[in-house]
Amino acid sequence: MPQLCGNGFLIAGDSAMLFNALHREGSNLAMTSGRLAAEAILEAMGKNDFSSRGLQGYARRLEESYVLRDLKKYRKFPSFLETHKELFAGLPGAASMAAREMLTVNGVPKKARQRAIWKAIRAEVPPLRLLRLVWDAWRSVR
Repeated sequence: MPQLCGNGFLIAGDSAMLFNALHREGSNLAMTSGRLAAEAILEAMGKNDFSSRGLQGYARRLEESYVLRDLKKYRKFPSFLETHKELFAGLPGAASMAAREMLTVNGVPKKARQRAIWKAIRAEVPPLRLLRLVWDAWRSVR
């Protein structure tokens, strides 16, 4: 994330890298940061101080808002995605097969379908690696 304010400038929205990859959100963060920037600018105008110190109200407002709290909570998620390639390679195919198995009407009992699904998942990702994936996913968003 770049420096959000300095002598004579504020950065908001996508330019400030205010987006949440996990929840695929950015518009709400951009709008909120824009509103907070406007409030900080009005405050700076009242003091006639557009220095870094005069614009610190923007950084303070962001810290107090949900914007930076949410981004701090999910800051490890992008690296989680980078280190777990199976999320983009083998598991989508297994998830597709699972959906197909569960939604196809063919007289096969659910228990047999579930066994087939787990077999397909284990073929793509070994059980210990799958546990590691779940553990890392939890740690990336706690």
